[in-house]
Amino acid sequence: MSEEARSSAEHMSIDQAVLKIKELSPAAVVPHMFCLPGMTAFRGLCDVMNIPLVGNPAAAMALSTNKWQTRAVVASHGVKVPEAEIVSKGEVPKMQPPFLIKPCNEDNSQGISLVRELSTLQKALDNAFQFDHEALVERYVPLGRELRVAVWENDDKTLQLLPCIEYFLTEQDPIRTAAHKLVTDHSGKPVGFAPVCRKCPADIDETLREKLRDLATRSHKALGCRDYSIYDVRVDPEGEPYFIEASLYCSFAPKSVVVLMAAQAGQDQRTVFEMLVNRAINRKKAAGTKTVGMKG
Repeated sequence: MSEEARSSAEHMSIDQAVLKIKELSPAAVVPHMFCLPGMTAFRGLCDVMNIPLVGNPAAAMALSTNKWQTRAVVASHGVKVPEAEIVSKGEVPKMQPPFLIKPCNEDNSQGISLVRELSTLQKALDNAFQFDHEALVERYVPLGRELRVAVWENDDKTLQLLPCIEYFLTEQDPIRTAAHKLVTDHSGKPVGFAPVCRKCPADIDETLREKLRDLATRSHKALGCRDYSIYDVRVDPEGEPYFIEASLYCSFAPKSVVVLMAAQAGQDQRTVFEMLVNRAINRKKAAGTKTVGMKG
């Protein structure tokens, strides 16, 4: 939604908004608010109001916004993650370079830096702390391959690995930063997506495919995901995949990740969208009309 559209929209209190939503009585909601409240609190509101919601629930979304907590959860379920620690302002990492410095709560690679020498550490920390009060210090996984991996739920609740996306990086430019993902205006505000060098479906042999399927399946279940989930995965030169982070939302635009992957699996955008909307509606039917509350 543009700034103009937001400023011209009717402003109302939460109470008024709840009454308005009840009046509209939507058959289902497709979340399209990608700010933190939109991805968490407003999804929770839909749950409380017993409105079918497409995609991941509020609890999974809230968990995935914190990189440190997310990796701890998936690691406890047998998913391989790089060595890491977390630091606050004024603290110094115990780990020795090379490592990545990332804001703990941020997306689109904002504030991320690769530290190869301690001489660049403070600059990297300052960059990360522009976005969050905590920074994740993560062991650098040598460049093998950079993949986007996703699964979605079939009607029988089994998980299907979708065709993967590979992003092509170089030894001189070995990580994806915000510049690889976003185009910004003169003030630094994101205004679009940067052009990317990628391939879908990625060329993956059966051995790696099974490792990716296992990683994504374990992560999906561990994080309490629903409908679909997407993961950034780094594959080292020996072919071992490492979980980097989870991305649990989708715009369902023609070039969005899930739609792009699904197209390679023979499902067009409309089919994917209708399938997930109908599934959300059917979830409500299966659960009945019971209102969610403190006592269940």
